[in-house]
Amino acid sequence: MEQVEHERKFAVDTGQELPDLGEIVTLGEQRRHQLSATYLDTVDLALIRAKVTLRRRVGGADAGWHLKLPREDGTRLEVHAPLTEGVTPARVPGGHRAGVAVIVGRAPLVPAAVLETVRLETDLLDAGGQVVAQLCDDTVTVHPSEESWRELEIELVGSGDAALLDRITERFATAGIDIAAFPSKLSRALGDRPAKAQWRADKGARHTPKTSAAEVLWDYVGTQVGVIQALEHDVRADASDAVHKSRVAARRLRSALRTFRPILDRSVTDPLRDELRWLGEILGGPRDAEVLKERLTERVQALPPELVVGPVAKRVATELDATHDRARSELLREMDGERYAALCDALVRLVIAPPVRPKAERKAAKVLPALVAAADRRVDRAWQAARQAEGEERHRLLHETRKKAKAARYASEALADAFGEPAAELARLWEGVTDGLGQVQDGAVALARLRELCAAAEAAGESGFTYGALAAHDLIAAHQAEREGIDALRRASAKGPRAWTRG
Repeated sequence: MEQVEHERKFAVDTGQELPDLGEIVTLGEQRRHQLSATYLDTVDLALIRAKVTLRRRVGGADAGWHLKLPREDGTRLEVHAPLTEGVTPARVPGGHRAGVAVIVGRAPLVPAAVLETVRLETDLLDAGGQVVAQLCDDTVTVHPSEESWRELEIELVGSGDAALLDRITERFATAGIDIAAFPSKLSRALGDRPAKAQWRADKGARHTPKTSAAEVLWDYVGTQVGVIQALEHDVRADASDAVHKSRVAARRLRSALRTFRPILDRSVTDPLRDELRWLGEILGGPRDAEVLKERLTERVQALPPELVVGPVAKRVATELDATHDRARSELLREMDGERYAALCDALVRLVIAPPVRPKAERKAAKVLPALVAAADRRVDRAWQAARQAEGEERHRLLHETRKKAKAARYASEALADAFGEPAAELARLWEGVTDGLGQVQDGAVALARLRELCAAAEAAGESGFTYGALAAHDLIAAHQAEREGIDALRRASAKGPRAWTRG
């Protein structure tokens, strides 16, 4: 729901009596409300600097999500959504998130301030008894600062017009009640924080190896949290690639909390890693079914017609669509549950209160490259174990090597902003490893599913011939992918972050 907001705010002292408005309006019904408003913004207050307000209000007649957008005539367009579209302040409704995307992109949205307001709301009536405005006498307390003040707000409703606001403003002025110096409660609560954030934005400073390790790492952490937040609505709507991107962000975040744990408070981050693993698993169900269906469908289409015996393509689609639908139902059920809501809240706390140890305040160059190097060494150890194994054990250890390579890749990505091309290049090299060994793992998953499809086909009286042909194709492809992945691993292992320590 959208509406144009017409209101004025006035500064008034605690205990100050209000003037009689009887010559202008008649006082109507009076109501008392206890309001709690959580204002959401980026860490650098991008919304408030763009004169946009996003809040979640509990209590009063207009409880819900409110997005206020500035208009050229000085008024604001207010967009409402019910509280049910955002179970907690950590989960902004999809429409509201889309409404600010041009400003915030996929940056995380976190509480910028929490305002508790005791409101005495009075209807103002015209001569015919119609409500034309509301007078709100508010006592406001800001958390966590506990700053408190009183203010008045007149908002037009129904047939009320600007002339009415002007007359009330004049009446207040004669009583020593002037228009408030701050345009909103939030602007007063934030004080000079937006100006300082604007100064930093205008300065345009980027991270360097001399930036603190905590600042470098937490920019990366915040980005992943923002992606998870921004994609929630698309994940629920089953939008193209949304589940995949959200799952990757969860993996990146979990990996960062693992790789850089020597500088983190593990009492906070270790339990969060467990929850991120769970999130990756519930996102993985529908995603894995999509990938496998696409893979097998392409394989069937690539076979010569004479090798396709029976309704193979139809069975592949039917079976994997059913798997996808079951996994998607489970995903949505979990996303509506308390565990997911708690995780969303925990991710917000992670952004606004980084659980870092004192060592993280040192220069990035003194701390982070060594942790990336340790991640690289874990890949090498996993590979050395895999190369000496055979059969199923070798495959299991190759999969472990791939997971370690992915962690090394994400670690290098996290440092690319501060350390530039050397870190970005190493990330690309590790990506080659994960792509190659990922094809090996995908092939193993495909072979297992082909066995199931073949058994189901034969039980239905269909030929299993084509499933065998597909399996043979996947075995050949997996061997080639393994060679490519190992070659990429040798190139990545030869690089490493040693040169990053300069600066």
